[in-house]
Order: sequence, then structure tokens, then C-alpha cells
Amino acid sequence: MSAAEPSASPADARSADTVLYPKDSPARPASASTTDEGRGGSWMLAGALLLAMGGGWMLIRRRGMPLARVGRTDRLIRIEETKSLGNRQYLVVAGCEGRRFLLGVTAGQIQMLSSLDENDDTPEL
Repeated sequence: MSAAEPSASPADARSADTVLYPKDSPARPASASTTDEGRGGSWMLAGALLLAMGGGWMLIRRRGMPLARVGRTDRLIRIEETKSLGNRQYLVVAGCEGRRFLLGVTAGQIQMLSSLDENDDTPEL
């Protein structure tokens, strides 16, 4: 075999009697149609549905799963309110078993600043 010899391609393997028609030609006989011509649309529809379902799932996850929180009021610890003080520092009002606490939260620590019970007049430090 020499390097100048052309390789045989599938297009060259057709017989001399083969007639090629354009895809949308009205003269194209029914036997010339391919078997998987209509399958492309169904694969695209299935792919679009999968992408839509994945996008919906990601949207629910990103918004904090509002569907999963319905009916969950039996939590022991609740964050009732937060106030940002800037530079990753927060004041947090947390509740636990009917009692409320004022917490100071920074990047490195959490400290209880005061108890906010109605019957307790003096703040704890």
C-alpha cells in the first residue's frame, strides 16, 4: 500500500445505481427515508423536560425549600429576628422552650448578651 492511495469511504461504497435525493425533496420516494428521522424531536422534548425539572428543583433548593417547611412548627430552637451590625456581626433574638435570648454573633464566636423573658427585669451579662 502506498501513501498516495485514497482510502475507501462509505460514500464511495455506494453502487453506481444509487440515486441521492435532498432531504425535503418532493420527488424523494418513501423507501429513501431514514428510520430515525422522527426520533430527534422526541429526544429533544425529553431533554427539555429533564432540564425544566432540574431547574425547578434547583429553584426550590435555592429559595430555602419552602415546600419542605410547610407544617414544621415543632422546632425546639427558633431564630425570631436578626439585625446586621455590619462586618459579619449580628444581633439575634433566639427562642427555646418558651424563653427568648439576645445573642451576639460574630465570625469567630456566639455570645449570649441577655435573657429577654418578660418576668425577668434584669439583663444577664
